[in-house]
Amino acid sequence: MIYTVTFNPSVDYVMRIEALELGSLNRTSDTAKYAGGKGINVSRILSALDVPSTALGFAGGFTGEFIKDTLNTQGIQSDFIEVDGDTRINVKLKTGEETEINAAGPAITDANISRLEAQLIDLSPEDHVVFAGSVPSGYDHLYETLAKLLHDRNIEFTIDAEGAKLTSTLQYGPYLIKPNQFELEGITGRSLSTTSEMVEAARSLLDRGAKNILLTLGKDGALFISRDYEYFVPSPKGTLKNSVGAGDSTVAGFISRKGSSIREQLKYAIACGSATAFSDDLATREDIEVLLDKIEVQSIEEVK
Repeated sequence: MIYTVTFNPSVDYVMRIEALELGSLNRTSDTAKYAGGKGINVSRILSALDVPSTALGFAGGFTGEFIKDTLNTQGIQSDFIEVDGDTRINVKLKTGEETEINAAGPAITDANISRLEAQLIDLSPEDHVVFAGSVPSGYDHLYETLAKLLHDRNIEFTIDAEGAKLTSTLQYGPYLIKPNQFELEGITGRSLSTTSEMVEAARSLLDRGAKNILLTLGKDGALFISRDYEYFVPSPKGTLKNSVGAGDSTVAGFISRKGSSIREQLKYAIACGSATAFSDDLATREDIEVLLDKIEVQSIEEVK
């Protein structure tokens, strides 16, 4: 079973407005509410691909109930830990361009963290855990702690996080990490402008423990680096409509075909990420399948 962990989920409230006038009354042309959060996004894409998962994390109040009910309606299992306070509401204003207003989440306690650790301790080596997003305030080393917990039990994990939250887990051998170019530059302390420079920088993370590295480059595609393979995958052509969840969809696509060939995993990763970027919400199975045949996995030697 795949388990996704979202520490600070949200109800994403999308509002479409023809033109926003500050200081005036504005009326929406359309609204929608979604269960949001990076780990939850991974679970939603896995569900679209008929791959079961269980969403873990913290949820509270009427907004937390909305998230659980929404996932249940979509056939996604969840086992959220109940917390005091309401799960946050994030506002996404779409006015031709996208503006996000993200709220702070509820307070998380040591007791909440202990309950999550107990959930993870009960997993087996056949399971896979996906960590994604920020950690609760005051728990800067939480990813490192949980990565060690899983490593000591021979449970593979994927992590999509930034800076020290990511690098602190490398010693425990994450199955997949997904930095973008800016994040890789921050990790390595180097400006990276060529494919060769980016490949060399990614290889340094292999030396620190990462098993598979998917370096996303936005409209320019992605680079994949492991001990055995190095590939470049161009992005398919399409109109960008939605930047929220594209990276999470990429992770889900790669994990969804775990056990298949790396080429197959990469095709699904880029198809899922691109399909979400070209959609108003997360991609549907139909959106993904339309793009699959358009994904070309190339040897990096072809593009250096």
